[in-house]
Amino acid sequence: MSFWTPSRQRIVFTTIVVVGTTAGFVLGVREAFVSPVLAVGEPRVRVEGSVATVQVTVRNASDGRAYCPDVGIAAIDRDGRDLASGVAVPDLGDGRLGPGQSANYIGTLTGIAQEEFDEELDEYVGFVEEENPCP
Repeated sequence: MSFWTPSRQRIVFTTIVVVGTTAGFVLGVREAFVSPVLAVGEPRVRVEGSVATVQVTVRNASDGRAYCPDVGIAAIDRDGRDLASGVAVPDLGDGRLGPGQSANYIGTLTGIAQEEFDEELDEYVGFVEEENPCP
Protein backbone atom coordinates (compact mmCIF):
# COMPACT_ATOMS: atom_id res chain seq x y z
CA MET A 1 0.00 0.00 0.00
CA SER A 2 1.36 3.41 -1.02
CA PHE A 3 1.66 6.38 1.35
CA TRP A 4 0.62 8.93 -1.32
CA THR A 5 -2.95 7.75 -1.87
CA PRO A 6 -5.60 9.76 -3.74
CA SER A 7 -7.31 10.43 -0.41
CA ARG A 8 -4.18 12.01 1.07
CA GLN A 9 -3.57 13.97 -2.13
CA ARG A 10 -7.05 15.50 -1.83
CA ILE A 11 -6.44 16.41 1.83
CA VAL A 12 -3.11 18.08 1.04
CA PHE A 13 -4.55 19.91 -1.97
CA THR A 14 -7.59 21.11 0.01
CA THR A 15 -5.33 22.30 2.84
CA ILE A 16 -3.12 24.26 0.44
CA VAL A 17 -6.16 25.88 -1.21
CA VAL A 18 -7.75 26.83 2.13
CA VAL A 19 -4.50 28.27 3.52
CA GLY A 20 -3.82 30.21 0.28
CA THR A 21 -7.36 31.58 0.10
CA THR A 22 -7.31 32.63 3.76
CA ALA A 23 -3.91 34.30 3.41
CA GLY A 24 -5.04 36.14 0.27
CA PHE A 25 -8.21 37.36 1.94
CA VAL A 26 -6.40 38.55 5.09
CA LEU A 27 -3.69 40.35 3.10
CA GLY A 28 -6.28 41.92 0.79
CA VAL A 29 -8.38 43.27 3.67
CA ARG A 30 -5.25 44.54 5.43
CA GLU A 31 -4.09 46.35 2.29
CA ALA A 32 -7.52 47.92 1.79
CA PHE A 33 -7.26 49.63 5.18
CA VAL A 34 -3.66 50.80 4.85
CA SER A 35 -3.47 54.35 3.57
CA PRO A 36 -0.31 55.82 2.08
CA VAL A 37 1.82 58.06 4.27
CA LEU A 38 2.18 60.59 1.44
CA ALA A 39 -0.98 61.27 -0.57
CA VAL A 40 -0.62 62.69 -4.08
CA GLY A 41 -3.45 64.83 -5.44
CA GLU A 42 -4.82 65.05 -8.95
CA PRO A 43 -2.41 66.57 -11.46
CA ARG A 44 -3.04 70.01 -12.92
CA VAL A 45 -1.61 70.31 -16.42
CA ARG A 46 -0.75 73.16 -18.78
CA VAL A 47 0.30 72.23 -22.32
CA GLU A 48 2.11 74.64 -24.62
CA GLY A 49 3.19 73.08 -27.89
CA SER A 50 4.96 69.82 -27.03
CA VAL A 51 5.80 70.86 -23.45
CA ALA A 52 3.52 69.87 -20.57
CA THR A 53 3.89 71.46 -17.14
CA VAL A 54 2.39 69.24 -14.44
CA GLN A 55 1.65 70.34 -10.87
CA VAL A 56 0.63 67.97 -8.07
CA THR A 57 -0.02 68.48 -4.37
CA VAL A 58 1.61 66.05 -1.95
CA ARG A 59 0.22 65.81 1.59
CA ASN A 60 1.89 64.18 4.58
CA ALA A 61 -0.80 62.07 6.25
CA SER A 62 1.48 60.67 8.97
CA ASP A 63 1.03 61.44 12.65
CA GLY A 64 4.52 62.37 13.69
CA ARG A 65 7.20 62.16 11.03
CA ALA A 66 8.47 64.73 8.54
CA TYR A 67 9.22 63.62 4.99
CA CYS A 68 11.34 65.05 2.17
CA PRO A 69 9.86 63.10 -0.75
CA ASP A 70 11.18 62.61 -4.27
CA VAL A 71 8.19 63.21 -6.54
CA GLY A 72 7.87 62.15 -10.16
CA ILE A 73 5.41 62.92 -12.95
CA ALA A 74 4.54 61.05 -16.12
CA ALA A 75 2.39 61.14 -19.23
CA ILE A 76 0.73 57.75 -19.66
CA ASP A 77 -0.60 56.18 -22.86
CA ARG A 78 -3.75 54.05 -23.16
CA ASP A 79 -1.76 50.85 -22.49
CA GLY A 80 -0.38 52.23 -19.21
CA ARG A 81 3.13 52.90 -20.52
CA ASP A 82 5.07 56.12 -19.99
CA LEU A 83 5.24 58.44 -22.98
CA ALA A 84 7.46 60.74 -20.93
CA SER A 85 8.44 61.03 -17.30
CA GLY A 86 10.30 63.51 -15.16
CA VAL A 87 11.05 64.85 -11.74
CA ALA A 88 8.85 67.35 -9.93
CA VAL A 89 10.36 69.88 -7.52
CA PRO A 90 8.66 71.92 -4.79
CA ASP A 91 7.47 75.29 -6.05
CA LEU A 92 8.15 76.94 -2.66
CA GLY A 93 10.61 75.95 0.05
CA ASP A 94 12.69 72.83 0.31
CA GLY A 95 9.84 70.29 0.10
CA ARG A 96 10.01 69.29 3.77
CA LEU A 97 6.55 68.06 4.76
CA GLY A 98 5.74 67.99 8.45
CA PRO A 99 2.78 65.96 9.72
CA GLY A 100 -0.43 67.23 8.10
CA GLN A 101 1.39 69.65 5.76
CA SER A 102 1.08 69.89 1.97
CA ALA A 103 3.33 71.18 -0.77
CA ASN A 104 2.95 71.74 -4.50
CA TYR A 105 5.43 70.03 -6.80
CA ILE A 106 5.94 71.12 -10.40
CA GLY A 107 7.64 69.29 -13.24
CA THR A 108 8.00 69.65 -16.99
CA LEU A 109 7.60 66.93 -19.58
CA THR A 110 9.23 67.46 -22.94
CA GLY A 111 9.87 65.32 -25.97
CA ILE A 112 6.31 64.16 -26.52
CA ALA A 113 5.54 64.28 -30.23
CA GLN A 114 2.35 65.97 -31.40
CA GLU A 115 1.13 62.63 -32.77
CA GLU A 116 1.54 61.06 -29.31
CA PHE A 117 -0.42 63.95 -27.75
CA ASP A 118 -3.20 63.49 -30.29
CA GLU A 119 -3.42 59.70 -30.56
CA GLU A 120 -1.87 57.99 -27.56
CA LEU A 121 -1.95 60.24 -24.48
CA ASP A 122 -4.41 59.02 -21.87
CA GLU A 123 -3.54 60.86 -18.64
CA TYR A 124 -0.93 62.61 -16.54
CA VAL A 125 0.04 61.26 -13.14
CA GLY A 126 2.10 62.31 -10.15
CA PHE A 127 3.71 59.78 -7.83
CA VAL A 128 6.11 59.53 -4.90
CA GLU A 129 9.33 57.80 -5.95
CA GLU A 130 10.91 57.81 -2.46
CA GLU A 131 9.34 58.88 0.83
CA ASN A 132 12.68 59.92 2.40
CA PRO A 133 12.03 60.62 6.09
CA CYS A 134 13.73 63.91 6.97
CA PRO A 135 16.40 63.93 9.69
